[in-house]
Amino acid sequence: MGYGIRTAGPDEWQRIRELRLEALSDPIAHLAFGSTYQREAALTDEEWQLRAQRGTGFVAEDTNGVWVGSATVLMETGTEYPIPQAHVVGMYVRPEVRGGGTAERLLRAAVEWSWRQQEVERVRLWVTDANPRAFAFYTRLGFGKTGVSAPHPPDRSLTGYEMELARPR
Repeated sequence: MGYGIRTAGPDEWQRIRELRLEALSDPIAHLAFGSTYQREAALTDEEWQLRAQRGTGFVAEDTNGVWVGSATVLMETGTEYPIPQAHVVGMYVRPEVRGGGTAERLLRAAVEWSWRQQEVERVRLWVTDANPRAFAFYTRLGFGKTGVSAPHPPDRSLTGYEMELARPR
């Protein structure tokens, strides 16, 4: 089955919360996300609404409007970022949909949107050393390690690696 890819509006914050909490409940969540279910389940409605306004979220949905995956992009510009960039966070596709191209379509939508933001010079994301499937996926789509690494929250025994895709010239 094919899934439509679209942006999620800030008014869909409850659905965004629902899918994010599902993602954080996934058995491999500790390898993929820099947060925990417990931390984010404790967020207030106002915090979820603010999150939905801050990021640009892309969702994959079926013909009945059921969301089966998402990717969120945060713009990182201003004095604290030496390079204007887009940061892909929260990539998730439900287990029963994985392997069918939905994750690739979500990531491509996020990257294409990022390039339409004139100031963006690169798209970045983080992947852990314990998640070889994700590393292979991002590498296949052109992302490369930047040389920056750090302990992975919430499991600091894992190492997170920053990967980037530079703006095409």
